[in-house]
Amino acid sequence: MEKDVVLDEERIMDVATTLFGERGYAATSVRDIARVLDISIATIYYYFKNKEDLLFSIIKSSGNDLLLLLHESMEQFSDPVERLRHMIAGQVCMAYQKKNWVKVYVEEQGNLSKKYKDIIYRQHREIYDTYIKQLQELKKLKLVRVEQLPIAAFAVFGMVNWCYRWFKEDRGVPLEEVAQILVDISFHGILPPGRALSSGVKQSRQPAKK
Repeated sequence: MEKDVVLDEERIMDVATTLFGERGYAATSVRDIARVLDISIATIYYYFKNKEDLLFSIIKSSGNDLLLLLHESMEQFSDPVERLRHMIAGQVCMAYQKKNWVKVYVEEQGNLSKKYKDIIYRQHREIYDTYIKQLQELKKLKLVRVEQLPIAAFAVFGMVNWCYRWFKEDRGVPLEEVAQILVDISFHGILPPGRALSSGVKQSRQPAKK
């Protein structure tokens, strides 16, 4: 007989996210999730239509959390530079602190059907537009030297979204410092201020060994 438990959608999603993050979506069954929660499969189906609906709910929830974080930064800071700085830093911290959620969000969307993908795409678009709006404000102030703002936005996404794969707290660098480093790279690059590179890279020619 199933034990009396206090259960809600969030608890099911949290356990499922951990299992999807550790094993992968395809290798995790609804039975696996029910076993960890010590409930019946039917209980999970009371909250979610099927495993894909559960995955969709996790991905959508992760996107909503990110949008909330970005909007809070927009409301908290009037200066566009500080606003963007906190948006990036906040997303870096979220990518690590909720790494299983972010991992599922980034890596498992291909398992969604078109109906669900279309909904998540609209969410992606809102996240993208939020960053583009901040970059456009900075460009009006002549603080952005990149002409192609979409490339700049996707470069930021690339750095931030994958930090859950490599960041380890036991390496001695605090998460906040990692976030600040990624913000600085996003803003200034990796070369010292004032150091310019030519558009092409000259390769030194070494004489062939005889």
